[in-house]
Amino acid sequence: HMTAEVTNKNSNKPTTRNQTSSKQHYEVGNDSTRTNCEFHLIGFEEHLSFILGFLVLVCLLPLVGPVVGCAVLWDALDRGFQGRPLEGKIFQFATWFNKVTHSFNSRLVKNESDAFVPNMVLLVGILLPTLFFYCMWHTATYGFSITLCFVYHLLRIGPYFMNFAYVYTLCHKEGHSLSLFKNGPWNVITKNVFNWWIGLFFGVFPSSFAYGHSINHHRYNNGPLDVISTADKPRDNVKAFVCYLIRFFLYAINISTVYQFYKEKQYKVALKMVWGTLYFLIWAFIWLKAVGPLAPC
Repeated sequence: HMTAEVTNKNSNKPTTRNQTSSKQHYEVGNDSTRTNCEFHLIGFEEHLSFILGFLVLVCLLPLVGPVVGCAVLWDALDRGFQGRPLEGKIFQFATWFNKVTHSFNSRLVKNESDAFVPNMVLLVGILLPTLFFYCMWHTATYGFSITLCFVYHLLRIGPYFMNFAYVYTLCHKEGHSLSLFKNGPWNVITKNVFNWWIGLFFGVFPSSFAYGHSINHHRYNNGPLDVISTADKPRDNVKAFVCYLIRFFLYAINISTVYQFYKEKQYKVALKMVWGTLYFLIWAFIWLKAVGPLAPC
């Protein structure tokens, strides 16, 4: 359990609060800022989480690290190693392009501040899939190229991984609003376009944001039944981060959310989550069968 010693602003005497969902001890000053943080692995479950999180890190870091590192370097080169991230020529062009298309795009979206969204759909919903299908054709014709694979993923996440960041942010926003676009004939395509199309190229299981995040996370708001709660995992502790990796991984592939909805007897929501998972797995199987390890020799 977590025991938090919090200074009572009225009496200036420390009060003790136990929270059953947490497993560390920390002290909080009277300004609600944590001043001393220690994280200890307690119990079998947390030790197992650390081991599994470490395995996830070991498996993914060699694949993800070089791409992310080059994305950061790309941004630095783009701005001549001057200024701050996202201030280079690429982002200046993106800002200009969003400005000149703002008047037209604002007619398509619900909120005028989202006028950049159609441009994102063009970039990561049309151009990126076109690149993906080219890579598929190249692999089927000439065999696998690690250079092409690396370049594809670098372009996919973008300089300073901003494509990736925007896609996840818009998947989140779309999960709350169902569609970022106004009602119209285009909505047949654009409704849920980020979660059910664009997200496929970024590892988003379609139902994660629409149901898992919106219904579970926002209902319990970091409480004990929130499957991606960070309440017991301080963000400034590496050990806690490693433990948290497996929790987020199980959420991202819809396992923990389906189980939670099943326990709560929300069977319809659980089935929607299962369908979203099957949708993604079918998508992945198609390409594994076409040009991946399952492709016929």
